[in-house]
Amino acid sequence: MGAFSVNVSGPTSVAFQSVTTAITTTTTASTCSSSAIISCYLNALTNNSSTVYFTLHGSLPGMAPQFLFGNLLQTGVIWRGEPLPNVLRQFRDKFGDVFQFWFGPARMVVVSCLEDVQHIFSHRHIYEQADVFDEKMKSIVPNSIFCLTGSKYKRHTTITHPLFRRGKIVNHLDTIINCTDKLLTRWRTNNDDPNYIHLNMFEQLQQLVLETFSLIFFDYSLQTMDNQGDRNRNEFAHAIYTVLNTIITVIKMPTFIGRLYLLLNLKYRRSRDLVNQHLYRMIEQELQETPMMRAERKKLSLIASLIASLQQDEKLEASKTEEDKKGLSRAEVLDEMLSFLIAGYSTTTAALTWFIHLMSIHPEVQNKVKKELAQYNMQSLSVEQLDSFTYLDCVLREMFRFVPPGFGTLRTLTVDDRLPSTGAELRKGDLVLIGIHNMGRDRRYWSGPVDPDQFYPERFLVEGNDANNNKAASISFGGGHRQCIGQDLARFEVKAICARLMQRVTFGDGGPEVNSGEYAGDEGDAVTPKRMGVTITFDPDYST
Repeated sequence: MGAFSVNVSGPTSVAFQSVTTAITTTTTASTCSSSAIISCYLNALTNNSSTVYFTLHGSLPGMAPQFLFGNLLQTGVIWRGEPLPNVLRQFRDKFGDVFQFWFGPARMVVVSCLEDVQHIFSHRHIYEQADVFDEKMKSIVPNSIFCLTGSKYKRHTTITHPLFRRGKIVNHLDTIINCTDKLLTRWRTNNDDPNYIHLNMFEQLQQLVLETFSLIFFDYSLQTMDNQGDRNRNEFAHAIYTVLNTIITVIKMPTFIGRLYLLLNLKYRRSRDLVNQHLYRMIEQELQETPMMRAERKKLSLIASLIASLQQDEKLEASKTEEDKKGLSRAEVLDEMLSFLIAGYSTTTAALTWFIHLMSIHPEVQNKVKKELAQYNMQSLSVEQLDSFTYLDCVLREMFRFVPPGFGTLRTLTVDDRLPSTGAELRKGDLVLIGIHNMGRDRRYWSGPVDPDQFYPERFLVEGNDANNNKAASISFGGGHRQCIGQDLARFEVKAICARLMQRVTFGDGGPEVNSGEYAGDEGDAVTPKRMGVTITFDPDYST
């Protein structure tokens, strides 16, 4: 949830993998070989060679693509593992604010001009949900707002948007803090050596995020924080890990290959069936509660609020036109429940990973955060106290500018259009990638005394300065009517977890060989550090 990262209502996180990596990805549970998938993919391309042209289209600048690989081989994304955010920034510097880039056989128009981006976000009937993302997600959660447009999208958002309003979100602060405390207890119990370098931080944070989301969304503990490394202890948790990680793999693949991969991956299919069974069971358990109990549970449980929208007569509703339908069917509720997890799983984890990494290599910033927290001399956290942490706010805003979990968001044109600032002519059907990462590092939009390539939270500290008024700083979770509906939850959860960690521990730099600030070259649906290794020292005044 955008952090929620894949954007719940549209892909805040667009991190396309190279075609070669995507079509050769293997899973031990899959019954199909890599060579079989590659053969199918190449055959499909060959059969459609009369309609697929690997050439630049129109007058927009760019690099002439290569057959099959587009611009991925030329730029080093394939073989050399060059991170896509770096490549797109190099293209922006060379070709300007609007250029075309080929992700394998897929052509995209990349827009990195703030004025043009605002135009795109404000013209919802011209720039819709990206077709390429719809096609991928329809094979996974066809009834979720990931894939919907028009009247059906409006029906779903009328129900799902209120679930993520601040009034509901803040009720989950204790849940977030309790889950974070379990992670702290694990660190202290399993390895309290301040010189030990933790190399599996991303995986541990995934477990924290999944447990937190499961409790917030479903009021159900997956027990991922109770027994490290023993996911089999809870079959539901194990199945969810399999489903989510498979989905991340599929998002990297060409649509045709992704569908084939899901069809032939028996482990995914078994896990998905198990997840569906558990989710349906949760729905039935909620329906068995008394009306009074359900009304009370709606205050804390998102699933209770979602199930309150269930259609009373699905056959009757199915016979109506989309404009006249009310509520959600069971299949739609199930897909929305799973989409909530998909949306926040990787991108929220990525945000927390970047926070810990940045604190470890910027001890002066970490000390300022801890000093701000120490003013309150507390063991517990309240919503009011969390809201008062001004410097921590600046750190998180700077983090989302400096290393947004996703480096772009996608739209598809429904009609021809002309961008107002650059004058670029776009055509119906064009796939547009909004360069969030590019704008976050653009000196035109960050004209303060410190270079935008430097991590500097103080740029947000002075009220009324350019950074605080900069609209480019607010699009880490997308914009317009398809922006991430879970961004308030994502920001709140990330801030609460980071505050709790800073109350208890200090993170140290494990050294450049294990704690690199470079982007990983194998992005999934979120952008993460290439290497992550930190030490953990419990603060002297912290007692378990």
